[in-house]
Amino acid sequence: MASTTVKLSVETRDRIRALGGDTYEDTIIEALDKLEADRFWAQAEAAASWRESLTDDERAALVTREAEVDAAFDGIE
Repeated sequence: MASTTVKLSVETRDRIRALGGDTYEDTIIEALDKLEADRFWAQAEAAASWRESLTDDERAALVTREAEVDAAFDGIE
């Protein structure tokens, strides 16, 4: 595996070390995985809130458009 050097402040290095992973890389990967998951769920919650804010007519139009897209892709493998 290729490696690279990243300059960090002493404070950042100490924060990574304090999280206690087996290696700095393990700790950083775990933190990145958590950040990605948090962002995914924030986006999902925002989308759900937006959908809930639609009027009945807007929601019905959206359902119709989604059904049209689904039908267009039916049978494509």
